[in-house]
Amino acid sequence: MRLLFFIIIIILIGCTRSIAPSAEDYSLPEEQIRAIMAAYHVPGVAIGVIRNNEILALQGFGVADIQTQQPVTPDTIFKIGSNTKAMTTALLAMLVDEGKLRWSDKVKEHIPNFELYNEYVTNEFTIIDLLTHRSGLGLGAGDLMLWPEPSGFSRGEIIHNLRYLRQDGEFRADYAYDNLLYIVAGELVPAITQTSWDSFIHTRIFERLSMKNCFVGQAGKKQLSLVSKPYTIVNGELVHSVRQINQGKPHVSAAAGGVNCSARDMLKWLALMLNKGKFNQSESLFSKTQYMALTRPHTIMPVTNYDKTYNRTHFSAYGLGWRLNDVDGYLRVHHSGSLAGMYSATTLFPELNLGIIVLTNQQSSAARRTLMYTIMKPFLGDTTTDWLTVLQPTSEKNARELSVPASDIWLDADSDIAKSLLGEYRDPWFGEIHFEQEEKRIKVSSVKMKRLVGYVSHPPRVENISENLIVRWNDRSMDADVAISISSTNIGRPVMRLTPVSEFIDFSYNFDDLRLIKTK
Repeated sequence: MRLLFFIIIIILIGCTRSIAPSAEDYSLPEEQIRAIMAAYHVPGVAIGVIRNNEILALQGFGVADIQTQQPVTPDTIFKIGSNTKAMTTALLAMLVDEGKLRWSDKVKEHIPNFELYNEYVTNEFTIIDLLTHRSGLGLGAGDLMLWPEPSGFSRGEIIHNLRYLRQDGEFRADYAYDNLLYIVAGELVPAITQTSWDSFIHTRIFERLSMKNCFVGQAGKKQLSLVSKPYTIVNGELVHSVRQINQGKPHVSAAAGGVNCSARDMLKWLALMLNKGKFNQSESLFSKTQYMALTRPHTIMPVTNYDKTYNRTHFSAYGLGWRLNDVDGYLRVHHSGSLAGMYSATTLFPELNLGIIVLTNQQSSAARRTLMYTIMKPFLGDTTTDWLTVLQPTSEKNARELSVPASDIWLDADSDIAKSLLGEYRDPWFGEIHFEQEEKRIKVSSVKMKRLVGYVSHPPRVENISENLIVRWNDRSMDADVAISISSTNIGRPVMRLTPVSEFIDFSYNFDDLRLIKTK
């Protein structure tokens, strides 16, 4: 009897963990969602939940445009950022299924001009290495060629400039997130198919899955009215973060983070993944074998104290365009997307046949995380925790502070220090940065990245101004001001270093990787 009792208890526990609410039984916690939006000043959010091929929830909250008060709906279009990476790997999986590519192929077999700083690494570099953040490059290496948009670099120039980025870690050993290598991965598509990545994703994913409100680059006429505006906080105020793309030119970083999509259409994408590549009874975009390749661990990642505390996590890894870890005893396949003014998150729990999409139009990682935990944790058994209270971090203020106080003083262009700065500086991979006099100030500008413009300042009442020079960028939404330091090469030429002045600066503003040698 005792054995039978325990068997019944085990069965009941298993049944309790696997109960799937129907669409009629499930509803989003609207009060909590609106509280999170208010706490982090997020104007608009779209959320979708799918389980067992049934849409449990699909809803918009707040507004897509503060001025017009246009509401967010399931069809409102957001930038999904790096959630694009999983779509790029899916395109390559299709080519593997078709026998046109092998994951073990060397990159140089398909892109002959591909070259990294280390010759050995270049010759050994495979397609898998492109997709798994284990190249040995530093965190966000070369991302200054992508942001702030619009980029002045072409995809070809970015591939060429990889050879100037020094290795910062150990090849195939150290995890460091990158974007540039996904641009290389995207260029495998035209190298193999003679079709651009942009066209390939449209025909092979968006059209086949009827993702009608997904696009890359500029929105079509029918989609313009559905596109949300991106927002950020500057000086404690919520402001429109303008996103610019060169008209008539390919979106340079598209394969790494260029897709725009609605929550309704993203649920179709998540359903495809939950069904291991199938999108109806008889058709697949890619095989189950390729699904397994996409979602198995390739690069080991460290388990954070955060995950240990809140998720009881034992392992963390990167697949192909997906992050993997265990959360409360279940495998989680997930990713995030972060672009100026818009953050997103996708989560899959394959064992629960559960998918969740969160799209926001404000660049708050805390809001994104809290929204995702508020939605996903009840499916894992936690229906009581108030995740806004638990996760609201002390390190991230709701109103982000500027890197440099407004009381800073512009460097006088007539001073000897200012005159010593004037000239042209060049970095091998980033190109030229100019320091020139503009009235009474020193203007700093990048030749290739047109929105990267600022002026030299220094804090008030400092004894040694030359050791406290700061570039304040005009675009305050970047929050990426840098300190200037100058040394000399072994032949006496001035070398400038630009160092981020705040720990909160996004890693993609990798100014500290620049080595600017004065040329004029």
